Amino acid sequence: MTEGRIMEGVASLLRRGSEVTFDLVARESGVPQRTLYRYFENREALFGAFWRWANELIETPAPPATPEEVVAHIPALFAAFDRDEALVRAMMHDPHGQAVRHANADARRRKFSDALKPVIEKLPEAEAAWLLASVTVLCSATGWESMKDNWALSGGASAQAAQWAAKALIDDARRRTGASLPVGRAKEDVVTGDSVP
Repeated sequence: MTEGRIMEGVASLLRRGSEVTFDLVARESGVPQRTLYRYFENREALFGAFWRWANELIETPAPPATPEEVVAHIPALFAAFDRDEALVRAMMHDPHGQAVRHANADARRRKFSDALKPVIEKLPEAEAAWLLASVTVLCSATGWESMKDNWALSGGASAQAAQWAAKALIDDARRRTGASLPVGRAKEDVVTGDSVP
């Protein structure tokens, strides 16, 4: 209950573009500062907890476990970002929010490496890294924001564009390495590019 009030206070400040200090969080949430410090010893701990809470709030989908899931999960992921766009954008650009994202970079790389293992294990090391980096950007709030801002795409259209690009990259890597295609797909579909997500 108290922690939820604290999280709502942080979210409210971020949505308004306000600085997140313990003093302001205490005022916004109605939780005394001394109580805040009992829950969180510093802003890094506060933002670490907030990041997890915010992902649950906007209902981000479960991490993908296969190449097909990497492509398939993009619409649900972008829809989650759209549900609280102001909060997602604030977390991306707030210095403490950025620090939390950077702190989770290794876990994010592992998640995509594991999901794309059937594709990248046959690629040269540099190309595997390029594929992982490209797909990770496409499946991120950074990709979502860039497509919306730079190309005036809606969240749904951004998801379609990201799916199309991720699928094209994964299918091309499979075609070049002879990696097995998804069940139910004809090899010609991948080679000619006739199918779209």
